[in-house]
Amino acid sequence: MNSKQYEIHQESTKPQRTNRQYQKVRLAVNIAVILAVAILFYLGIRPPRVEVNENYVKISGMYGVELRPVDIQRLELRDSIPEIQTRINGMDLFGFARRGIYEVEGLGRTRLISFSYGGPFIYMYTGNEWIIINFNNPAETENLYQQLKEIVENQ
Repeated sequence: MNSKQYEIHQESTKPQRTNRQYQKVRLAVNIAVILAVAILFYLGIRPPRVEVNENYVKISGMYGVELRPVDIQRLELRDSIPEIQTRINGMDLFGFARRGIYEVEGLGRTRLISFSYGGPFIYMYTGNEWIIINFNNPAETENLYQQLKEIVENQ
């Protein structure tokens, strides 16, 4: 094989290697994106764990919050929520899981952690923001409300 033939042969294999490398990188990026979306979806549909005691109320998970019972200025149990005007930051997974900071009609900036369009909904006002939380199971929401009511009244 003369030197010109060898150069031509070398050049024809370079694009194949580059193309294979590009495909590998593209596959790795696609897998990473799919994993990230799956993790966010899983975290989004998982209800928060709520710890309530005389010293603090801790709502775990994405967009969770920790506050002192004395910081809860208003506590209410309502059957519905006003119209959501804007999602400022957060996620709405097809209506069955909403988490984040929303602009809610009549309330303003609101931290919403909701797993059902139906009530009841727990409303807490802290002076800075409203926090609205509910679970798919109404009994679970009502039980949490009773726990919160007991510690707020004892402050």
